[in-house]
Amino acid sequence: MVFGLIRVIAVIFSHYQSSSVEIFYKEILFYLSFFSFVFYLKTFDLIKLRYILYVFIGIAAFVALVGVIRFNLNQVNRAQAFVPYTTFASYLLVTFAFTITLNFDIENKFKKNIKILLATIILSGIITSLGRTVTAIAILIFVASLIFKKLNYKSGFVIALLTASISFISFNINKIEITSRIENPIYLSDRDVLYKGAKELVFKTPIFGFGPRTFHQTFPFPDEFNDKGVGGWHNDYFQLYFETGLPGLISYLALLILLLLKTYFLIKKNKSSDFITDTGFGIIFSFIGLILTTFTIGFITHVVLSIVFAFLIGLLSASWYKTTSYQIKIKN
Repeated sequence: MVFGLIRVIAVIFSHYQSSSVEIFYKEILFYLSFFSFVFYLKTFDLIKLRYILYVFIGIAAFVALVGVIRFNLNQVNRAQAFVPYTTFASYLLVTFAFTITLNFDIENKFKKNIKILLATIILSGIITSLGRTVTAIAILIFVASLIFKKLNYKSGFVIALLTASISFISFNINKIEITSRIENPIYLSDRDVLYKGAKELVFKTPIFGFGPRTFHQTFPFPDEFNDKGVGGWHNDYFQLYFETGLPGLISYLALLILLLLKTYFLIKKNKSSDFITDTGFGIIFSFIGLILTTFTIGFITHVVLSIVFAFLIGLLSASWYKTTSYQIKIKN
């Protein structure tokens, strides 16, 4: 609520109000989703919450499969389905975290194989999207799941082998973008220009910022972009600082820290359900993954990814509620 209030105040003090008022219809879905998820997910029991996560993962696997197929049919240079590849990859990153941390009843061979298949499809979608940051984060989540024993080594080996095979075949069918990446491995995607612009503007308006959604009006070097479609900072910390000043950035960081701490204590204190522990690991891996993507992509002002973020918060709230309710019953 503090973060949202600061965004509204930033509109009032915006240098370009006609652009800033767009947040009232382009970002409103995040706030509506936030309160809806926080309220309604608490009303479901653990069995229904598990089914909701299965649906969440299953849809992501379908989206990933569509992206991989389109990539292999040479319809796109980077795997994507119904949204641009950056949104596609970040969305899959969140679902990948849950796929490898949830227990699909691994004693049941069929369900164990389903988990391996879903994880393979989603990870293949991430890799063929050719997002270097998201791919690196997905690999870190994969390794962390092995370290914390949320995924056994045998399943991990099979997932890695199948994903490597699918990716190798895909990159041999569609070579355009991967060849470009190999020939120019340090390509910065115009980020050097963004950093140059940030250095120029950093002390201009540190209190209120320039106002939300004012990148086009304020960025000092638009003619230096190779990609003329660049419409934002591709970094949430830059975005919030230049749009809402230090109050907006500090409130955002406070929100992220609070969520990480809440998830940590959920995992540490939970005694009611292994499912809640697994969910807690999925949430914290997702939060950390999204936070790491903010340095090159960003999600908090993104229409789709901000709703995914709201879903994670609602899931955390529901899991916390189930845990505290269980502890109260035990005390009674």
